[in-house]
Amino acid sequence: MLCALLLCCGTSACSTNDPLRIESPALPTTPAAQSSAPSINDERAWEQPFSPAQVRQVLLATDLDAVSTRENSEADIREYLTECDKCLVALPAYETAGEKFQIYSVSTAGDAYSFASFAIRDAKGTPEVALAVGGSDVYLSAGKEGSLVAQEAVYKPDDPMCCPSGWSVRMFRYQDGQFIQGDSFASPVDPAEDQGTEQ
Repeated sequence: MLCALLLCCGTSACSTNDPLRIESPALPTTPAAQSSAPSINDERAWEQPFSPAQVRQVLLATDLDAVSTRENSEADIREYLTECDKCLVALPAYETAGEKFQIYSVSTAGDAYSFASFAIRDAKGTPEVALAVGGSDVYLSAGKEGSLVAQEAVYKPDDPMCCPSGWSVRMFRYQDGQFIQGDSFASPVDPAEDQGTEQ
């Protein structure tokens, strides 16, 4: 009886009147974690005014040679657009000067490796490609001061697909109804080598 009383007193001294709260494990801060899959409502918002099917038709009618690379030819990109519904991915929209642009990437289905990214404008009710970029794991996203940023992975020959050695960034400004490329820069492929050149 004494043991039971002591146990009750000990546990009540540590308790609070607050309800039990379950903590979620901390999410990693990697870019992949930050760009986690959107909810269905988010996807519907991103897919306005044009659905992926409408954008796919416009892309298939576009000269895709400008976004082709040695690794991914125009024929490869067309094959992904034609054969793989999940390979055309809607990303967060970009707005500037009162105009909204939908952002879409063409990616591999298995590992979401993007090799082309597009800004789509509403041209009097019809989707139109306003900007197209191609490259290695390339994405378009809103940047600072109204810019649209193309970020591309830089791989050394021995880099695994998960882990590029650096990043290349191109910034675009929307001016007089078109995107103009501005600044571009690259993070060092090997930070140690970059520091060594500064000394």
